[in-house]
Amino acid sequence: MTEQNSRENIPGSTEMASSLRNDTPSDSYSNAGSLDSDEEVVNNENDTQQYTAVPITGTLSRRILTRTSTIVDGIRDDNNYASHRESMVVPPAPFGSTNPEEDHLSRKLSLGGTKKEHLTKEDTDALDSYDGEFNKQDMIDRPPDGTFWGWLSAVCVCFINTFSWGTNSSFGVFLNYYLKTNHFEGATMEDFALIGGLNLGLSFMLCNIANSLVRRFYYKSVMVVGIILLVICYLCAAEAKTILQLIMLQGLLLSIAYAFAAGPCFVIIPTWFLKRRSIANGIATSGAGLAGIVFSRPTQALINKTGSYKWALRMIGIVCGVMLSISTMLIRCRRSLIVKADKPFWKELLGNFTRWDVYRQKPVLCLVSWNFLYGISYTILLFSMSSYATDIGLTYEQGSMVTTVQSIAQFIGRPLLGVVSDYFGKVNVTIIITVLLGVLSMVYWIFVHSYASLIVFAFISGIMVGVNWVNFTPLCADVVGGGDDLLAAVSFLCLIGGPPMIVAEIIGLKLRRDGSSKPFLYCQILVGVAALVSAAFLMIFREWKIYRMLDARRTLIQKKLEDKRDVDDIARLSRYDFLLRKSVISYFTRMFYPIKA
Repeated sequence: MTEQNSRENIPGSTEMASSLRNDTPSDSYSNAGSLDSDEEVVNNENDTQQYTAVPITGTLSRRILTRTSTIVDGIRDDNNYASHRESMVVPPAPFGSTNPEEDHLSRKLSLGGTKKEHLTKEDTDALDSYDGEFNKQDMIDRPPDGTFWGWLSAVCVCFINTFSWGTNSSFGVFLNYYLKTNHFEGATMEDFALIGGLNLGLSFMLCNIANSLVRRFYYKSVMVVGIILLVICYLCAAEAKTILQLIMLQGLLLSIAYAFAAGPCFVIIPTWFLKRRSIANGIATSGAGLAGIVFSRPTQALINKTGSYKWALRMIGIVCGVMLSISTMLIRCRRSLIVKADKPFWKELLGNFTRWDVYRQKPVLCLVSWNFLYGISYTILLFSMSSYATDIGLTYEQGSMVTTVQSIAQFIGRPLLGVVSDYFGKVNVTIIITVLLGVLSMVYWIFVHSYASLIVFAFISGIMVGVNWVNFTPLCADVVGGGDDLLAAVSFLCLIGGPPMIVAEIIGLKLRRDGSSKPFLYCQILVGVAALVSAAFLMIFREWKIYRMLDARRTLIQKKLEDKRDVDDIARLSRYDFLLRKSVISYFTRMFYPIKA
């Protein structure tokens, strides 16, 4: 095939590949005739060729069908190729196997990068089969995708999330008590919204500091400090006399406690899992939904029994302290998170905020932009269900039930999202869920005016809304690997993703139109638009990942000797040459190319 034909077509059929092998110039789409031709070659009985006029529309339609069939064949071939590659990898470690903490097999990731001088022949062989789906570092030191300690750590992270960030699910119960009794005189809804925003957003931002500390100190020591601070905050919040004291204790200091107690867990799961990262992360993050089931009803019952919120806060503090201590003792990280450095700690801490080698990467910036915008939708959806129920005329008990249903859906949905993400691809599932959530907010939530329909929406949104928690760490690991750079990438996402979570609920309150038939209309539009725009950044990320995958596959074929390339290899090579061109058509083709990513 000539160079011009290879640039103008997307080869994918074995017939075209055969012509390539025989050095016969041909166009894989020429079987349907030329767009400019209105003649068709016909053989008569004497085997002489005659030309019969045919309608140009018929020729054009057959050309389109042939072109479409070739593209579909190419897509099917790429997906079959990916399935074949997955069947050749090392199977996941069985549940009963063990892997001691900081095992010698993880030595390379402790180096903070993939450096050629540290690579063995086994490492080089692993890189030779690299297909672009994951970062190269994960190919050198492949996580076991399981083991007893890996799955136990996933469950422990689930409980850590349940008894740290998850306790936010009970804040609505306290909020209702504060407003009914006017316990903190002069406090406004914005003050209470600030507490909820700080719990979620500020703790998210402070994960950068927590992850910097685990590079210098043992990660469990950092988590223990967070647990102690968390218990103190809840016990002291029960004695708060003013709204300012409550904001400082249940807002500011509790956010620091969350970051220290749960922040290091972001990078523990990727050390144990590779192809099962999303399902493991789904199990780990389902704790947010579990907390809504565990805390909401008992908290309300304790307030009703004692007539005060104080014992409810004390109960949460004591229970969280015990459960976090047990989970921290049992959790294990497969490799050491400590990075040796000669410079003072404050310089190292400052350096962790200026990892421009990681921050400036295009895929990292795309993930940061998606996480920033999606955080607005996530926060408003998470904290608005109960208020929305009241505004459409439902009782407080019905609003509480809506919140409980949403929590149950999160508990079920996050592991389910993990399973689906690992099967169909993390980027694919995250984009689809993000778009669906944005569309549902604008075409369904706006028209919800009954208890039954709100329950349905709460369940559907609860299933989907946690997709960012399930996949943002695995997506970061796809870019930078499971090594030291993952700490920097995750911390950067947390730092930039925190501010919208702090202010989103306050913005939602300001956008409410009291007295209107649709008081939450502007909030609902904001949720939908923010989600859809965030999905656009994920599409750019997907194009980058598809490019990396196709480029790696092309490199694997090019490494073969020409006489060892089969027909399918030649077809793939020509197809990849087209898809990897620097053109607008190829760019958008990669962006929407329907393969697992």
